[in-house]
Amino acid sequence: MTNSCADLLCFEERYFERIWGGDKLRRLYGKPAPENASIGEAWLVADHRECESRVSGGPCAGRTLRELLEEDAASVLGARAKLTVHGRFPLLLKLLDAQDVLSVQVHPDDDCATRLDEPDVGKTEMWHVLQADPGSELIVGLDPNVGATDFEPLVSDGKALEDKMRRHPVESGDSVFVPAGTVHAIGAGIVLAEIQQNSDLTYRLYDWGRVQADGPPRTLHLYKAREAIHFGSEHRGKTAPLTIGGDAPRTLLAACAYFAAEAIRVDGRWRRDTRGDSFHILLVKEGEIRVEAGAEQTQLAAGECVLVPGRVTHFAIEGRGAVLDYYVPDLREDIVAPLRQAGYSEADLKGINPALTFD
Repeated sequence: MTNSCADLLCFEERYFERIWGGDKLRRLYGKPAPENASIGEAWLVADHRECESRVSGGPCAGRTLRELLEEDAASVLGARAKLTVHGRFPLLLKLLDAQDVLSVQVHPDDDCATRLDEPDVGKTEMWHVLQADPGSELIVGLDPNVGATDFEPLVSDGKALEDKMRRHPVESGDSVFVPAGTVHAIGAGIVLAEIQQNSDLTYRLYDWGRVQADGPPRTLHLYKAREAIHFGSEHRGKTAPLTIGGDAPRTLLAACAYFAAEAIRVDGRWRRDTRGDSFHILLVKEGEIRVEAGAEQTQLAAGECVLVPGRVTHFAIEGRGAVLDYYVPDLREDIVAPLRQAGYSEADLKGINPALTFD
């Protein structure tokens, strides 16, 4: 059996209990997550040693994403998307339910992960808020005047560290791009979708004085955190999405070399041509949506997703609602050129990622 057997790939979800998790994935989306457990993460699409997603139905049912990649990676990835240096699928998609605040943490970039001889690549990520309690906030970035020599005094005094972190009130629909090397924490009362490089590297700096159920505090990773932080960089907070009109407006939420994230609001039918460049992961944000590709179709509710393999050159979505679309972009053709044509400036482009230019 080859990957050509499937034009759409839906996967079984895997749930992870976390000290900061809650029960909103069950309450908001009807997820079959374990009851009486603090579920913090649902891994929706993963090819990682911690979780290898398994196809839930159709002609490839029961096979893992890892098995499909080993058989014919190009069919799954498309012409542009590539495996990681460890031979894994490049992205990982999660839903997070933060009933309590997460630790203050940082992820390494690719070079740092290699330097520290880690088993994963670096971890640049992007959050899209699906639900937020009143007063919720995301904590992203340090005061750019903080340098490496300030690190030890800061982490030895949690209040001093808290005073140097940037806080951003958020509500449903907000997005935050988090480059590797950025100190951050997800605040309490938030459910979000997280697209990221395929990595599980997290270095804790501070955990709010919290202890585990059996007594001791969670481990901190101060040496690695100091190595990973991009001191002196300034984070702008929430992205400033850019909308390109049409029958179903595309709103660019974030873009980088690793991934692009778009929100598509549809009322009827909308078709996307992919050129066979990249897979597309479609996550329904609201409504009921039918996805069609090749000879297959699937109906998705809010909180559900499907992977359109890269070899599929076009797909269609139909219904009434909103979909998040994640893929590996050709930055010039998929991002820069459409924004230029829509009349956006280079300053506008930096609203979805300060590192992007028109060059």
